[in-house]
Amino acid sequence: MTYTSKRSLLSMGVGILLLAAYAAYALGSSSPAPDDLRAWAIVLLVYVAACIVAGIAVQIVFHILFAVGISAEDKSRDGKKIERIIKSSMLEDERDKLISLKSSNITHKFAGFGFLAGLAALAMGITAVAALHIMAGAYAAGSLIEGFMIVYLNERGVRNG
Repeated sequence: MTYTSKRSLLSMGVGILLLAAYAAYALGSSSPAPDDLRAWAIVLLVYVAACIVAGIAVQIVFHILFAVGISAEDKSRDGKKIERIIKSSMLEDERDKLISLKSSNITHKFAGFGFLAGLAALAMGITAVAALHIMAGAYAAGSLIEGFMIVYLNERGVRNG
C-alpha cells in the first residue's frame, strides 16, 4: 500500500471518529436547544477547529511513525539512504496530482449538493439547525468519499480522460 493510501486511510479513520464524537454530542442531552442557532454555530466551529488540529497532529505522528518504520525495516541502510527513500515515498508526481484533482472534485460536488439540500430543507420549513446539519453532513460525507477515492485510485490506478 502506498504512502498516500495509508495517509488517506488514517485521515478517514480520524474523521470517522470525530464525526461519531460530534454525533454523540449532538444527539446527547448536553447539546444546545434545537432552536438555538447561535449555540449550534459555535459547536460546529469548535468541531471544525478540533478536526483541523486533530488532522494536523495525526499527520505529524503518522509521518514520524512512517519514517521509523522505514528505518526499522532494514537496519543495514544508512541515514542518507533512509532519507532518500522517505523523500521518494512522499514525492507527488502528475499521477498523484490527477488523483487529488479527481477525488477533491467529489468533495466539492457533495458540499454544493449539501448547500442546495440545506436551502431546500429551509424552503420546506425544516429548522435552521437541521439545515446546518445537512450542510455539514454533506461536507463530511464528501470528505470521507474523497479519502476512499484516493485509496481506490492509488491502488487501482487512474486514467487521464
